[in-house]
Amino acid sequence: MMLYADLVRALEARRGGVSGLVDRLRVRAEDALGRSMPVRETALARGFVLGQDQQIDPVTANDFRNSGLAHLLAVSGQNVVLLCLLGIGMMALLGVGYRTRLVVLAGLILLYVPLAGGGASIQRAGVMGLAGLAALAASRPASRVFVLALAAAVTLLINPRATADVGWQLSFLAVAGIALLARPFRERFAGLLVSAAGPSDRRGPTPRSVLLDGAAVTVAASLVTAPLMAFHFDRIPVATIAANLAALPAVAPAMWLGMTAAALGSLWSGLAIPVNLINSLLLAYIAQVAAWFGRPGWAVADFGIGSVAGLMAVYAALIALVAAALRLSRRLPVEAGERLQSSALRRRRAAAALALVASVAAALVVLPGDGRRGLQAPGGGEVRIDFLDIGQGDATLIRAPGSDPILVDGGPPGGDIGGALDSAGVKRLGAVIATHADLDHVGGLYDVFESLSVDSYLFDGTPRRLLSQARQAGTEPGRIAEGDRIASGALSIEVLWPPLREAGFVTPEDRNERSVVLLLDYRGYRILLTGDAEAESVPLDPGPLDVLRVAHHGSDDAGLPALLDRTGPELSVLSAGSGNPYGHPTPETLDALSEAGSGLLRTDRDGTVSVVLSRAGVSVESGR
Repeated sequence: MMLYADLVRALEARRGGVSGLVDRLRVRAEDALGRSMPVRETALARGFVLGQDQQIDPVTANDFRNSGLAHLLAVSGQNVVLLCLLGIGMMALLGVGYRTRLVVLAGLILLYVPLAGGGASIQRAGVMGLAGLAALAASRPASRVFVLALAAAVTLLINPRATADVGWQLSFLAVAGIALLARPFRERFAGLLVSAAGPSDRRGPTPRSVLLDGAAVTVAASLVTAPLMAFHFDRIPVATIAANLAALPAVAPAMWLGMTAAALGSLWSGLAIPVNLINSLLLAYIAQVAAWFGRPGWAVADFGIGSVAGLMAVYAALIALVAAALRLSRRLPVEAGERLQSSALRRRRAAAALALVASVAAALVVLPGDGRRGLQAPGGGEVRIDFLDIGQGDATLIRAPGSDPILVDGGPPGGDIGGALDSAGVKRLGAVIATHADLDHVGGLYDVFESLSVDSYLFDGTPRRLLSQARQAGTEPGRIAEGDRIASGALSIEVLWPPLREAGFVTPEDRNERSVVLLLDYRGYRILLTGDAEAESVPLDPGPLDVLRVAHHGSDDAGLPALLDRTGPELSVLSAGSGNPYGHPTPETLDALSEAGSGLLRTDRDGTVSVVLSRAGVSVESGR
């Protein structure tokens, strides 16, 4: 949902009691984390410690997502563990007793959870941390299954709808994967790294043990969450393991320094300055790692899982592969002092290494692809109009030789507009045109402005946030209205509707009635893009048509039969999501198209529909 407000007024009143105390502490922590640090590092520090990622610039945020480091910006179990380790270390230096340490740590967790925003992930981490402390106080081993179940029960008690939160799903799945797989993975990795130099007398954490722990946790969490990420986001960061291992030496120190700065800032923000100066270097390094592994073209693999049944099938295959790999490598020596001397042991080591690598690779290979056929570039003198399959929404790509592509609408959030443009090899856009501000038409444009270079953004009405993002991306915004013309090579685009508005943004009540209507003309071949402007509400008289983009995803439109009679399109294209809850297209619309004798292609059934125009004639392609 997107909320539109004509006016936002800040109230003078502030919350009191415990909530007010948390508010004041958060403000002080934010101020402390911003002292004497560059803008980017300030935003990252607030994201690392407080989970506030709103101020992180889009390029850096995209680097963290593409590199698999986005979890660092979402406060979770890692933060609670590091907080407890920091607290234990400081209290040990002060000589605080064991029981008192546990009580203080419990208090720190209870304070930190609301201070960090109180989201589902940090709630889960807080409950598990408190349960672990209770087990220590009772001198009993903690049950991982019980603790995880308790955390789920508490978070659902607080918010019964939490299961619909992708962050909640990923958080619990990652913890379950780490609990089940981190230890066996570490044992296998240790066996693969056994040194022939003999045992080491060194005790405590070593660079080797830290590397093994980090690799095991990263591989376990990445494996179990990859299918769910493909299901929700249609993409998987390829270099997650490498990026996390590269950032590993700086992550814990950056977290500790950030927490220390926030704590000192509660007394006086100036005390945080020397801590921030050191931490800014660590944060800059982590940001650089994110850029190294998040910006190359290979950084993200576009994979999609289109159904819950497909997701379950992928997890079944993944479980079988991991189980087979662990079974195959179960006899590997794991003690550092054991030597791999026999050829049989060497073969087992090689087999285990291959099996573990195959498990990771298979997690990607077995995932169904995003189902997109490659959309060829226009040939000499060709114009291609691609009605993109992006779910319940509209998106049309216009490509003409001698001109940068033009995108009309971007589909809904999560509609994979990025994958659709990738399938056409589009790296930059000459213009983006928003027909109107409904989320199923502009939701995907946030991703477009974040990841592609766009020269112009044209609209009659647009969400303020999207307009701001376009400007920040260096895109020139502009209003369009009836009578405007846009040239794209030999193709002309005429705006037929709406009439010019004097000022202001489109209100929710009139968005469809003011949906931009475009007439595309290439050497007399005419295509009408209607957005959500139904003929019963908008005066449309474009003259004869060859292709009609049916308005509003095929909803009821009493004016459609008359429009079909006036225009006589040979082909109608209808964009709707498979199994959408709105009943689009309606039987009445389908009957009207059938009675008019217009051929019909639908993105929900036929995939992306491409109309290819050239001097030799017209051809139509469709398919996923």
